[in-house]
Amino acid sequence: MSIRTDLSVNWEVSPRIITVAAPSTSITIQDLHDTCRDIEDNLPESMEFDKLIDSAGKEPLGGGSYVGITATLQNAKLAFEARPPSTFVSCTVTGGNLVAVDASGNNMDPIQVTDYTQVTISQSSSPTIIQAPTDYATLYMLEGLRGQNSSIGSVWYWNPKPGAGSDSNDGTTPANAVATFAHAQGLASAGAGDVVFALCTDSSGVITTSEQITISTAGLKLRGPGYSFQFTPSTDGSPTINITADNVEVSGFYVTTAAGGPDNGITVTGDAAYIKDCWIQGATGNGIDISSSARSTVETCAIENCKGNGINMGDYTTLSTVRQCIITGSGTVGTPTDGAYLTGSNTSDNIFENNVIYNNTSYGINIDTYVTRTGVRLHNTFSGNSAGSTNNLGTATFIDTGGAVTGDDITNIVHGVWNEVISTGYTTTGSAAKILKDTKTKATLASLK
Repeated sequence: MSIRTDLSVNWEVSPRIITVAAPSTSITIQDLHDTCRDIEDNLPESMEFDKLIDSAGKEPLGGGSYVGITATLQNAKLAFEARPPSTFVSCTVTGGNLVAVDASGNNMDPIQVTDYTQVTISQSSSPTIIQAPTDYATLYMLEGLRGQNSSIGSVWYWNPKPGAGSDSNDGTTPANAVATFAHAQGLASAGAGDVVFALCTDSSGVITTSEQITISTAGLKLRGPGYSFQFTPSTDGSPTINITADNVEVSGFYVTTAAGGPDNGITVTGDAAYIKDCWIQGATGNGIDISSSARSTVETCAIENCKGNGINMGDYTTLSTVRQCIITGSGTVGTPTDGAYLTGSNTSDNIFENNVIYNNTSYGINIDTYVTRTGVRLHNTFSGNSAGSTNNLGTATFIDTGGAVTGDDITNIVHGVWNEVISTGYTTTGSAAKILKDTKTKATLASLK
């Protein structure tokens, strides 16, 4: 039963007037029925009155189908409270059919006209309401297309635009989004795989929030629309996004920090964090700082112009991966920093693959003493890093240069392949190796005709 506290009844007129108080602009037939019944039950026994409402429907027809609701107001009308002179307010009645009869049993309009309101009744055109059961197989399939961190928990909506989101809302639909992440996280359940969708409904195409958030709910997925949702804190002293719980996802945001600092754009201390499609710009500390974390992933992120390291892996960071990221502009001339810096004797088995790391004021990747089994593999691209592409002081580090000879450009790779196939000297005119190469090339071209 759902009881509305914003309904009141004027018993002194005929027909009686059931008023929905401002600022509410909608009511369902079910809520109207339940509230009228509650009002009737709580009136003094000595008061003589006819009941306010009769309702019928919702009988099950099988297969998830139900008879539609029809509510009949008994010598009563429904009104939405009058609004001050301005543009008209649109109000709706949904969830079934609404009719009314007067004291003599004659049909009448169920809506009482009030100033500056326009009421629409979404009458059911069918005698049935279709209530499909939750199709978890489809939900699993759609979520599985994400490729990582699939989730079918509850969904909550966060909209920080003033006047759009409100922490008095239930957060279950975009129209009822909450205003703060703190409130959205409070609605979620730990370990349930709940998702918080961050909305951008501003006409400019960009929404900003000064909220600095801590994600402490295990398994929570925070998903945004990309650059159009921007974290722009106004107060320094803490990371913009602080991930302390395990198995947390953050994807689709623009992140910066307040002036002052040093503050990290994103700090991770939980295990199995997944950071994807984020743009971290101009952090006064590290762009992404990971420590005491196992099996975390940073993927397809751009990390630019941070005063600290682009990515900092501190002690006890293990089995984590950075892939397909752009890391550039780290540090200043006076305080050189690295595109990526790994430190700590308990930091091990971390992977960098397919990244573009350039124009950082120290190394592209700097591996400190005692860090073990770092893998730099699969065609990382380094350019313009002031101190060099990589600095390796670690143990059992694997750095794949991408070339078979001395460099990693395509010419050297081709030379290396030919040297493996037919031995060196194949570029010298008249040499046996050159004649063999030309013969193989002609034979290959002939076979393609």
